[in-house]
Amino acid sequence: MDADPSDAPLPPSPEAIRARGDALRDARDWAGAEAAYREYLAERPRHWQIHVQLGHTRKEQGDPEGALPHYRHAAMLAPDDPDPVLQAGHVLRNLGRGREAAEALARALALAPGSADLRHIVALLRHRTEPPPEDPYQAPPPRPTGPPTQLAFDVTDLLDYLRAARTPTGIQRVQMGILGALLASPQRPANVILVAFDGGTWRWWHVEEAGFRRVLALARIGGRDDDPAWRAATAALVAPDARPDAPIVAGCTLCSLGNAWGVQEYFRGLRRLRATTPIRYVAFVHDCVPLAMPEHCLDLTVRLYARWFAALSLHADGILANSRATIADHARFAAPLGPVAPAGLIRLAAEAGASPVAAAQAAEALRTPRPGEDFVLFVATLESRKNHLMVFQAWLSLIRRLGADRVPRLVCVGRPGWRAEAALALLEGSPDLRRKVTVQSGVSDLALAGLYGRCLFTVYNSFHEGWGLPVSESLAAGKLAVIPAHSGLLEAGAPGAVFFAPQDEPDLVAKLEMMLTDPAQRAALESRIDRGAARRDWPDAAREVLEALADPADPPDLPQLLPLGRHLPMGWRGDGLPSRAMAWAERVREGLAWWWQEDWGVWMRDGIATLALPMDQPEGTPMRLVLELRAPPRPLALRLRGRGRRAEPWRGLTLQPGETIRCVLQAEAGAGGLAVDFDNGDGVPLGDRFHRVVGAGLIRLMLCREDDLAARLGALERAEG
Repeated sequence: MDADPSDAPLPPSPEAIRARGDALRDARDWAGAEAAYREYLAERPRHWQIHVQLGHTRKEQGDPEGALPHYRHAAMLAPDDPDPVLQAGHVLRNLGRGREAAEALARALALAPGSADLRHIVALLRHRTEPPPEDPYQAPPPRPTGPPTQLAFDVTDLLDYLRAARTPTGIQRVQMGILGALLASPQRPANVILVAFDGGTWRWWHVEEAGFRRVLALARIGGRDDDPAWRAATAALVAPDARPDAPIVAGCTLCSLGNAWGVQEYFRGLRRLRATTPIRYVAFVHDCVPLAMPEHCLDLTVRLYARWFAALSLHADGILANSRATIADHARFAAPLGPVAPAGLIRLAAEAGASPVAAAQAAEALRTPRPGEDFVLFVATLESRKNHLMVFQAWLSLIRRLGADRVPRLVCVGRPGWRAEAALALLEGSPDLRRKVTVQSGVSDLALAGLYGRCLFTVYNSFHEGWGLPVSESLAAGKLAVIPAHSGLLEAGAPGAVFFAPQDEPDLVAKLEMMLTDPAQRAALESRIDRGAARRDWPDAAREVLEALADPADPPDLPQLLPLGRHLPMGWRGDGLPSRAMAWAERVREGLAWWWQEDWGVWMRDGIATLALPMDQPEGTPMRLVLELRAPPRPLALRLRGRGRRAEPWRGLTLQPGETIRCVLQAEAGAGGLAVDFDNGDGVPLGDRFHRVVGAGLIRLMLCREDDLAARLGALERAEG
């Protein structure tokens, strides 16, 4: 008897096949999922999302090239959706096909312009979408003259600090004081904006002013770093990919009131901005401690600061500083670098804006000092430069000389920093000190104001200072400050501080003993404090900043020219002092296709990297450039050419892994200098923890006239050596 056809099992529906494919995908059975998706697409060939899933299965099976046709077919079926193009871009990027990846991801961003993640990825790959330069060398455009059309305040380093900490110290307090007063002033100029620089994407972005002011207010009142309100406010403020590009216009003055020496690729970002928008740049120098006293700083800090300071000589149109002592330090260290930018004085002080009642209540909430307890205040980060060790030793001497009952508590406000071990070890090892000395951090500005109001007097010790804000705050509160007589402290303490001989512990002990045992003398000295001079409100400092920026002094009218005939090492390790070589190693890298400097030199990225070499030779002068190149881990076909009077033909060479080669490039000078382009193609993976794709490495260079036989002979001798 024949079987009834109605009893045969029905074939699975396309939806069931798709569900089976999804289940296999979720189980990471990629081959099974691929077979199911292909079966489904035989029935539903225009379902573009499943073409994307099919591409994923090929990619996960180790066949990224095989995934590309499926992503591209999905993109054809859904031309308005960014996902297929995005997936293709990721695969192309992993395959090392950088230019194709950059173009695909740029198309995805055009389809989803609101995607912060896509904006970040595309910014990282901009060096592959920019057209190669073809024009003869053009000298940098002249800096603007006259009053600024706009004031842009760079808050990059302040935002970096607030990402990790809530309680401001030192330089952060100065920035917050000046900017907070400036933004809140009803007389503020209309053309003020806040900007920041993202060193990972070489992008200047617009910082939201309302969010910035909200975070400043939260930082001042203090609280826990993990407070939800604080975390939400800072997260919304410090996300560059969610913010538009900074609306900087021609004629703008860009001013950094903080320290940009730790910001990755800062000056290259500044040069890139200047290439399209003529602006001035003004930097605030708070101190020169890493140059004057490197023994009190981290080695990395000294190296970063020296590079930053050297580069200022080629980038800054003006300098602001907090004291005449800092201006003198800047001039002394900048003199060997070339013409010194004009400097303006912005004296620091401390405002008395906090409510005395609220400040007292905030101070009472601290664990020490106890209510009603006498104490002396020392406000400073615990680091070797502040020399807490000497103050602790002086306190121990006072305890032994006067008796513990006659010596008040010493309250040290500040977080532990660099090389504080000796001071903390003395504190830990002495029971007498432990009973009389308290160290606490995370104290809000409000509570600190309460401590100034309650203390007997303050002490501040340091080997070197640009200004000394706690000294101003103490005197503004009407409390004497016992401080060493040197550097910027002479100016900060001028309204009435008690000075002791620098690093003279017996003199410090004598001054402290007088303050503790002779209340009448202490009161007489206190009555002579010029509180008005000490308490310059932050609006006063903000007004001085605006006046200095609105009427800029003209920088020295001298061209910035690369020294000819000298070997320029491209690495960043120096002897701790800024040099012209440091400045030019930073200055000559042009465009986006460079990685950061390392000790030995600098890697190029994939794509076209450019050197910009300004000089004063007549146009058409035959020039010779000697390059020392380092090969990447895999063979690299490199093309290079000069662009001076014209773009020279490309030359090719192959770098083999492990080799260092020297090559000579000849070109005629253009109007103002010479450029050199290196086409590294798609580069090769470096294999480091940053997953960098690199081209050739540049170790050093030397540019000279073709007829400079002495320089050419020196290059030959170096090569033979």
